[in-house]
Amino acid sequence: MKALDDSKLRRRYRNAYIALYVIGGLTMLLGLVTALGRVEVLPEVFAVEGAILIVFGYFTMRGSLLALGVATGLYAIDGVLTAAAGSYQGIVIRLLILYFLIQGLIALRELKRRETTGTS
Repeated sequence: MKALDDSKLRRRYRNAYIALYVIGGLTMLLGLVTALGRVEVLPEVFAVEGAILIVFGYFTMRGSLLALGVATGLYAIDGVLTAAAGSYQGIVIRLLILYFLIQGLIALRELKRRETTGTS
């Protein structure tokens, strides 16, 4: 297997926290729209979920492997539960974001490993 250079790893890692920021912001926006439209959905749930994703994005950006791992796991579980509930809307986007998160997790882990061993 060909080793990836640091710039590719950093790009994949950056894509992961950008994905968390985007999905967190969009989720918060959805909460705002439902609140303003007085839709019978709990807008607070969307706002809290969006804020949590943005916080995970921040800590991931700061280099936290734990934050990215937890965010990836929670996002995957949320996707499975959503699909199990019979809602398949946005499944392609959800899988794409999950792909970016997993790629970022692998890249950040490799970058951390390289930092500790002192090789590049």
